[in-house]
Amino acid sequence: MQSGARIWLGDDGVVRIVYPQDFELTLEVMQTVYQQHIAITTDKRPLLVYAESIASAEYEAQQFASRGEVVELVSGMAIIVKSVFTRAMADLFMKFHRPPYPTRVFTDENAALRWLGEVCPDLRPDPQGGLPG
Repeated sequence: MQSGARIWLGDDGVVRIVYPQDFELTLEVMQTVYQQHIAITTDKRPLLVYAESIASAEYEAQQFASRGEVVELVSGMAIIVKSVFTRAMADLFMKFHRPPYPTRVFTDENAALRWLGEVCPDLRPDPQGGLPG
């Protein structure tokens, strides 16, 4: 099943997930993204989430993102948002389902990667790690 999200492991060691514009984040999507994640790597790595314009996020999807087997794969997470609405959703997620690893919301990819480099010892600097062409 396709999740609608793109996920890959960058040369810098960061797992990246891009959600489409005005995307509805469901439990089924989160489960599919998790399966794609473990197909790419089962090592604990930093995660960069491009959630620039999420239309909605099911409560069950947020709960799933905080489960033990999911959080075991992540050493830190930076979430990139562009809309005020998505920022508010990310803030609510962090208030009620805050993962046990460092997590922060950003509007800028470079700032997010710098922060991940500070909080994740497993991050390898690589200027070519961004969005694939």
